[in-house]
Amino acid sequence: MKILVVMKNWLGDLLFQMPALDLIKQKYPSAEIFCVAPERCREILEANPAVSGFIAFDEKSTHRFWFHRIGFVFHLRKLGPWQEGYLFHRSRSRAAFLWLAGVKKRIGFGRGRKFFLTESVKEPAEKLHQLDYFMELMKGAGYQVPVSPKYRFYFREGDEVQALKILRQEGLAEGARYVCFHLGANWEPKRWPVSHFAKLAVKIFGKWGVPIVVTGSAGDRAIFENFRAEIGRLTGNGGLDPAVVDLVGKTALRISAWIYKNAMCLVTGDSGPMHMASGAGARVVALFGPTDPHLTGPRGIGKDKVLQYVPSGYSIPFFGKELPEEGWLSKITPEAVFETVEQLGAFPPQPGQNL
Repeated sequence: MKILVVMKNWLGDLLFQMPALDLIKQKYPSAEIFCVAPERCREILEANPAVSGFIAFDEKSTHRFWFHRIGFVFHLRKLGPWQEGYLFHRSRSRAAFLWLAGVKKRIGFGRGRKFFLTESVKEPAEKLHQLDYFMELMKGAGYQVPVSPKYRFYFREGDEVQALKILRQEGLAEGARYVCFHLGANWEPKRWPVSHFAKLAVKIFGKWGVPIVVTGSAGDRAIFENFRAEIGRLTGNGGLDPAVVDLVGKTALRISAWIYKNAMCLVTGDSGPMHMASGAGARVVALFGPTDPHLTGPRGIGKDKVLQYVPSGYSIPFFGKELPEEGWLSKITPEAVFETVEQLGAFPPQPGQNL
């Protein structure tokens, strides 16, 4: 039996869909489950034991034009026959792919896509966390869903060895304690100020003496350099503080997730790495501004704590262009984040101290 699952595109969305994939595999343990998603999702999906195959589709690059999409449909038909298909994406054209690929049983939310589906599920009227949104689809398809579902980030054999090698190259021995910072986010209002990250780093290192491991994509390099310069300004050593370990642009997704999992905690804004860490079982302090944690907050197997500030007169989620002068995240202080890190149990209590 072959099952085709059309996924949503972003890292957070990808992880929100993992419990649904687990349910499909539990119902059909011998089935081959193939997932359709952009190439950037391959690394995560191929590590999931429920997934048998990955099919890359990207409407903004490799499948931008109609003749590319026709070729994609023929590719799907060649990989079939498909007995079942699940549409997790809202796209009508992706619903058409299931139909054109000859998938016998096609399941998805029906709004605007009902024509292409054999089993359409009514979308929930109320706003739900995205994980629960996908669970509603599975429930409508006849699945028994868990009461409090959580997503999991999966690893492959060799990820630990590679992660430890990278940490050793940066001067961290196996078993060394460290705290992770992820400075970037895909929208500036979702980023905690670099100056706040720097003050938190100095506070953590000053009290606990553990290094700060900073992760990010290659595009976060400028943000990291500003962070390192701010560290230098605060400590007076020109930004060459040995307590800061630079992994920006140096690690693949699964390696980053393993590093988060084994950190004392991760401090991050609303970002893909926030969900990766939560799914990997890490302690996560998640800093929210214009997005709504009740809709897209961490729901993995880790231990999470969300801090949020919403300026007066604004509501979330916010999608406007006129940003508040005071900013979204600047009001969340380094002191408040440090206290939250301690409350998560990231640091062992000092003598006579109860955390």
